[in-house]
Parts: sequence; structure tokens; C-alpha cells
Amino acid sequence: MTDATAERFVSDQLEIEVKEDSESIDVIWTGKSIDRDPGKFITPILTGVLNRSVDRQKEVILDFRKLRYMNSSTITPVIKVLERAKRGNVRVRVFYDSNRKWQDLSFSALAIFQTRDGRVTVRGL
Repeated sequence: MTDATAERFVSDQLEIEVKEDSESIDVIWTGKSIDRDPGKFITPILTGVLNRSVDRQKEVILDFRKLRYMNSSTITPVIKVLERAKRGNVRVRVFYDSNRKWQDLSFSALAIFQTRDGRVTVRGL
């Protein structure tokens, strides 16, 4: 990545790293999301990323492949971001580890947010 910037956000066992380069804003999730109300931590990060992506015309990559666990409350702020992206003109790609059964179950359901024009995609790798 050339001219890349990075920010790291940590809450309990969850770490979210936001890396931006000339093409995209990557949001890399690691650790475990176990808070009862993870939206308080996650939503401002994702909202900021979406706003930046619109201003700078960059795609957003949500990469969950390194996430070891997330509770059911964690999916809500992710769904809200995908709903917003689907209504707008932001390009969002979601990547998850399809070899981890819990990730495959959680994230394959997000395929309903994919757009016909490919602006929003959800892929198990």
C-alpha cells in the first residue's frame, strides 16, 4: 500500500483496524466481540468509515477472516452499514472465512444485502 494510513480501535477482546490507501478503506476485525452492546463501540467506527468512503470515493472492505468469535449482538451494526450502503452509492465488500462454520452461518446470511450491480458483495474465502 502506498500512502497508507492506519487506525486501531480496541474494546475488550475486539480489535478493529482501519487501513486506508489510494483504492480502499479496509476494516480488519480480530479477536472476539463479546460485549452486550457492541454497537456503542462499532457503530461510530463504521459510520466514520462510510462517510470517509463517500467523501473520498473509495470502496470499503469489511474483513472478518481473523475474527475468532462474535456474539449475535455484533451483527446488528454490520447489518445497518450494509443497509445504508445498499441504499447509497458506496461500494462495500465483506470477506469472511467460510471454513469457520460459525462465520459461514453468520455471514452467508448477509448475502441478501448484495446488489445486482456489485456495489455490495459478501464473499466467503
